[in-house]
Amino acid sequence: MDTQTSGSSDLGTRIRHRRQALGLSTAEVAERSGLATDRIEYIETRPAALTGAELVRLSHALDLSVQDLTAADRPRTPRRPPVAPALEPMRKVECRRLIEAGSVGRIAYQGSDGLVVIPVNYCTLGDLVIFRTASDSTVAQYDLAPIVFQLDAFDEGMHDGWSVLVDGTVRPAVAAEIEAVHDNVEPWAGGTRDTYLAIEPRRITGRRIRSW
Repeated sequence: MDTQTSGSSDLGTRIRHRRQALGLSTAEVAERSGLATDRIEYIETRPAALTGAELVRLSHALDLSVQDLTAADRPRTPRRPPVAPALEPMRKVECRRLIEAGSVGRIAYQGSDGLVVIPVNYCTLGDLVIFRTASDSTVAQYDLAPIVFQLDAFDEGMHDGWSVLVDGTVRPAVAAEIEAVHDNVEPWAGGTRDTYLAIEPRRITGRRIRSW
């Protein structure tokens, strides 16, 4: 039987990036392809030898040709003009699923010197988006102030991706909320960031762009 061997994690990385750009979970890709979920997770995280049948199934599940899926030594899909691009609204349930699956987003709020946009590590608790910051940061001084949280993923080669926007207010997290998420959010920035803030959504919207 013909096999395709990945000598590094390039193929798995490309499969993972394409799956995320489509907003799919490993379970959904498994269902589309007819492969086991743990097989998808193995392929995405470790060098793996794929059968020809697996490559065909994965390419169909990810809406790519086998050639695009397996192109060697190419971190990105070659740029090509978009074909009949379509911008589609996403349902709230899909937006929430994407937020729950992520861990890094952006917040935007009105600072003393103008609009501030910064990346944050976060986790979710029900509808809440919770992140940590320094106690003397500008956003930590807010209580029920307007804030926007944004999350996205794009495939520049395929000219497609998605973006989710949460419009709401930010406030200090209460003790029960802090206890519930204590081990689930760890800022990459380091330092003392022991102030937990919660974003209460007022509106959650999302859009997906497709060019195929």
